[in-house]
Amino acid sequence: MTDYFTYFRQQQPDMLGRLRRLVELESFSRSKQHVDLLVEALMPELRACGAERIRRIPQVELGDFLLATWNVAGVGAPILILCHLDTVYPIGTLAEMPIRQDGSIFAGPGSYDMKAGIVIALTALQALHARGELPPQPIHMLLTSDEEIGSPCSEALIKQTAAGCGLALVMEPATAEGSIKTQRKGGGNYLLTVEGRAAHAGTAPQAGINAIVEFAQQALEIQKLNDLKYGTSVSLTKVQGGTAGNVIPAQVQATIDTRVQSMAAMRDLHQALSSLYPKMPGAKVRCERVHHRPPMERQPGIFERAAAIALRHGVTLYEGSSGGGSDGNFTAAMGLPTLDGMGAHGDGAHAPHEHVIIDSLPRQATVVAALLREW
Repeated sequence: MTDYFTYFRQQQPDMLGRLRRLVELESFSRSKQHVDLLVEALMPELRACGAERIRRIPQVELGDFLLATWNVAGVGAPILILCHLDTVYPIGTLAEMPIRQDGSIFAGPGSYDMKAGIVIALTALQALHARGELPPQPIHMLLTSDEEIGSPCSEALIKQTAAGCGLALVMEPATAEGSIKTQRKGGGNYLLTVEGRAAHAGTAPQAGINAIVEFAQQALEIQKLNDLKYGTSVSLTKVQGGTAGNVIPAQVQATIDTRVQSMAAMRDLHQALSSLYPKMPGAKVRCERVHHRPPMERQPGIFERAAAIALRHGVTLYEGSSGGGSDGNFTAAMGLPTLDGMGAHGDGAHAPHEHVIIDSLPRQATVVAALLREW
């Protein structure tokens, strides 16, 4: 049997070099010009890894997307590899948080989430191509630029590309314990609008309808929707209201962050928030969902199959869950077998101590190559 692990251990210096190049290209979600520089740098990398077709998908305000395909004329249900190019770090963070390689770790903004995942996928594909070991079915690698802001522009493309596929590998980082992710919470963002009536706070307060008072009562109702024991959280995260210190406020707007573990919980919570009604006579209340990701519920048998493949190549897999969402939530909700957290081991996503455990790079490349070859 092919000894992938030994092979990828030999490739570790090249993987680190590729990771350094990607991290040096800062790619904040809101900076199109910088993300596009990363896109331009990756196109020749994809060609060098054997991609037969590379499609650059232009975006107006965000960085462009890339869709690369191996085995264009292959037979069988394609495999989809999902990556994102964007990071949460504003341009200039690299100067304050420089790349650091210290013994067993490689640190830098976006290294763990998820540029190391891109490196792992590219290295696995490059090896399979060079060794003539690609599977018979097509392989699509989709790299988007808006995952960190909720995938508002890429969601439709992700679903379109995933349709008809047989497996999705999501190159997000592993859990802090090094497990792949077979469960993720779903999330939704809501906008709560409360309308009252303005009046002079001194001469005619009785003529007004205080939107802040109405909102306060709504906030107490919303707080009751939390069910943390079963994984449901409902958090008021931002509130704006009022116009002046001597005016009864006519409007309040608030954002609500919701997280759930199951589709049933998401449906129940959506119904509850959509059904909010005014407590004060004359007030108006509207709660609208502006964006959501469905939960990634555990799919029976998928992890077990992946673990058996990995074990044949000397790697023991563990499974875990995450309270955050990823693009894997979309594919799992479609019924597509989805394995998330296929990227590097490490810690500190979105934080100053973000880092990758270097030895996890060949380990994860072994797993990805094995899954691509044998699924």
